[in-house]
Amino acid sequence: MRRLLIVTVLLTFFTLVTAKTTITVWTFFGGGEGFLVTELIKKFNAENPDIEVVEQIVEWGQLYNKLITAISAGDPPDVSVMHLAVLPDFASRDALVALDKYVSKSVLEDYIPEIVEKARFDGKLYAIPFDTHPLVLYYNKKLLRQAGLVNAKGEVLVPKTWDELLNYAKQAKEKLGLEVGITSEIGAMMGERLFIAYYTQLGGQIYDAKTKSLKLDFDKVKKTYEFISNLYKSGIMKTMTYDTAESLFQNNQSPFHLNGVWVMAVYPTLKDFEFGVTSIPAIPGSKPFTWADSHTWVIPKKPKEDPTKIAASVKFIEWFAKSTAEWAKAGHLPVLKGVLKSEAFLSLPMRKDYAQVAEFLVPAPSVRGWVEIRQKMWEIGEAVILGQKSPDAAAKELIDFVRQVID
Repeated sequence: MRRLLIVTVLLTFFTLVTAKTTITVWTFFGGGEGFLVTELIKKFNAENPDIEVVEQIVEWGQLYNKLITAISAGDPPDVSVMHLAVLPDFASRDALVALDKYVSKSVLEDYIPEIVEKARFDGKLYAIPFDTHPLVLYYNKKLLRQAGLVNAKGEVLVPKTWDELLNYAKQAKEKLGLEVGITSEIGAMMGERLFIAYYTQLGGQIYDAKTKSLKLDFDKVKKTYEFISNLYKSGIMKTMTYDTAESLFQNNQSPFHLNGVWVMAVYPTLKDFEFGVTSIPAIPGSKPFTWADSHTWVIPKKPKEDPTKIAASVKFIEWFAKSTAEWAKAGHLPVLKGVLKSEAFLSLPMRKDYAQVAEFLVPAPSVRGWVEIRQKMWEIGEAVILGQKSPDAAAKELIDFVRQVID
């Protein structure tokens, strides 16, 4: 009897010692990004035997609807990836766990301030960002050399202002007989990302900190649409899809290209592809402010909080944030200053060429309804580019729509 009791105690002790906390994590990454996330999760599991992270991949376009459904049903994952721009729509519905009391102060203090502030809603922290992916400018060195766009040392001319970019793009297009001088998709890239960048460079503000609401300047919105419209009227840009823009640039058919940093996971792997990457040009007197969004980790709210699982989840997302020099191989910029300045990050190919972009980020405002507004921006921007709407009419429509959403 005594022996049985000892065995039972030992088994109970062994079970307690070896017990794991299992947490489910929803992601939507594929390709190189998906491989990196999966490998990082494997590494975390190996380093933390008391926790097992189980990744569940959800299709990108379906994740947010599925997440809302799962939260409503009381059965969401323990952790989910979420774009920073989407955060206010979830936080305002009380669908996420506030993380202020769980996340280490040392981690929060290391964040780029503009990014971590957007992870808050109504003063509470709801997300842990693990990257930022801004709009940048790519250029084809081979085409620029062929077009004679080099300095006395034979180095290609990299535009610092929009006028320089348009001038160089026009010269290269005409000398080399190209169809376009700059490639990019219409829709999100022009209607939201370039719009926010250029509008901000004009001195425009989207979010009014005093009223804690959205506020657009009509004249600057109109000037921004005029700028975008002229890119196409001049023939320097042509309407095209994302895939067509990528194909033209990667096949030496476009000297300049506007896209996010995420393609840095692809370009360095292309054979005989001589390209450069830098911040987008600036309006003289301004800075190269640029649109940026971020991937974050959030903890969806459940009917009853489980402190053990929340603690394990926070341990995982803090570990992931600190490990983003590895994640940066996908092209993204780290958002922890310590990682951004680390040798592990700066030694990655060409990262030194665009790491400075982190100083000029313009994240989406933390307001409910931004998802609807940005969708409208894509539609209006496309109508301006196609000549279906004047810059004046487009500016009035966007400002009216913003008022409808926030009122």
